[in-house]
Amino acid sequence: MLRALLSGRGGLPHRLQATSGSSSSLVKFSSVSSTSPSIRHVRIDLWNARAWVEKIAPALQTFLAVEKHLMVPLKFVVPHGDAKWPVEAWGYPLGLHCRNLRVIKQQGKKLPFFALDDLEMFDFPWDMRQRKWEVLVLPSLKNFYEINGHSDIPNTFVVPKGDPQWPELLWGFRLGQTVMSMTYVGTYKAQQAASEDELVAIGFAAVSWKERQWAKKIMPALVAFRREFGHCNVNFNFVVPRDPKWPKASRGLRLGATVANMRCRGNYEDMAQRDKHKLEEIGFVWDPEDQRWTERIMPAFEAYRDICKVSWVPVDFAVPDEEPWPEITHGLRLGNIFMKIRHTGAYSYYIERDGDRLKALGYDFKVPYESHAMLRDAL
Repeated sequence: MLRALLSGRGGLPHRLQATSGSSSSLVKFSSVSSTSPSIRHVRIDLWNARAWVEKIAPALQTFLAVEKHLMVPLKFVVPHGDAKWPVEAWGYPLGLHCRNLRVIKQQGKKLPFFALDDLEMFDFPWDMRQRKWEVLVLPSLKNFYEINGHSDIPNTFVVPKGDPQWPELLWGFRLGQTVMSMTYVGTYKAQQAASEDELVAIGFAAVSWKERQWAKKIMPALVAFRREFGHCNVNFNFVVPRDPKWPKASRGLRLGATVANMRCRGNYEDMAQRDKHKLEEIGFVWDPEDQRWTERIMPAFEAYRDICKVSWVPVDFAVPDEEPWPEITHGLRLGNIFMKIRHTGAYSYYIERDGDRLKALGYDFKVPYESHAMLRDAL
């Protein structure tokens, strides 16, 4: 009826107010047209009935026809020059319009009355996370299981485009990344709880997935790391090489990031506690800074005092790669560490913890340089 009214009354006021005080908002954004980029001000026509009928509703209908859903990305702008889209809608920030509609709904305010019928007909998604779960996530998990017979989804898995085994709607969906987010961040927690029976049926649950990751990828990778490097102090940037020397299931695993999350966030805490003896056997390092101080820095300070007979380390001093210096300290930039302790308070916890040992060696990190110079000259 509204469409008929608009078509028959060219003099209809430009803006129909659903509630008093409502207004459209202006958004400044960069638009790429068929000719050249330009900066334009575009009005978000939330309360403009004519704009809804002639521009926004047709754009939503086109998006639905093209994408098979209405989960419009926030940054989506109707493309210029594409004949599939209504000319009136070219350059319109449709994603932002949809977001604003959801905000109004969430705030318990009245929606534009002229849009209600269309939104219901389109089955507009008021809860994006729930709709993504229903349309993308859960169907992808089920289909992966049907194809592969398990739910051990690689972190990098993306639903292949053009694969007839997968519904077209799911093509390009980053399922592996989504599963990682579910596991590490707790994304879709409520949805997982509500769909527990369906997830159990396909052998997927956050706990069981973690168990598989730990048993098949992480623990074997840690054992291989120890075998390869002689220690198990994994640096943050380490990624398991795609090399026959490493477990096949672990190749490509961002082991450094995984270990960092174990140390800082408590990821895999239950499994690590259960297998703590295995971790101890391979020398897994929970606190790299503690190990660095205890096994390298403190022995280097002791050796420096014993060999050089002084307790002031020049800033450019590095431990020589030769005896009688302990091998584990070779190459350590001890002078730089000494300076950082003095000027930035580095390793303050360990300075306090081992204060008696350091004092017995004659180290005083607070003594002014002038006092040291006078003592040196006197000697």
